[in-house]
Amino acid sequence: MSISLISENSWNSILKIQEEAYTDILPEDINVLKSKWISSPNTCAVYLNNDNKILAYLLAHPWASEVPPKLHENIQITNSINLYLHDLALAREARGKGIAKNLVTNLIDKAKSQGFAKIFLVAVQGSDMFWAKFGFKVIPNALICPSYGDYSKLMTLELTT
Repeated sequence: MSISLISENSWNSILKIQEEAYTDILPEDINVLKSKWISSPNTCAVYLNNDNKILAYLLAHPWASEVPPKLHENIQITNSINLYLHDLALAREARGKGIAKNLVTNLIDKAKSQGFAKIFLVAVQGSDMFWAKFGFKVIPNALICPSYGDYSKLMTLELTT
């Protein structure tokens, strides 16, 4: 099993995983997801099993605002010292195996080595406790687009080198 960069051939699997993972919010269009990848391919990844089947993916990109991007909208290439973790999703068969932890740890290491100061994300579907395990903290009263669903929370992780 291994973590690899996303390639053009990854997208059918990514779309299938996205559909499985998100039950409370509407899945995003492939072109919207690809806009995140195109803006920062080195901070996006897939997790492959021994047969090279994609079991999970992570999309992250630079973001110059503390207001998270809206869902379902393409983003533009941005230079920023902050990284926005847009999406982490796992296939059902991959859950409970430490794969999410491996992808997040890999991203945090990459973000530090690339000089990012913070990682932002919006925790959806009650995932804030998962993110807290990595040191992410809730930003109270943050402005979040309603498309993220009820009870979504903006969180941040300060990176230290």
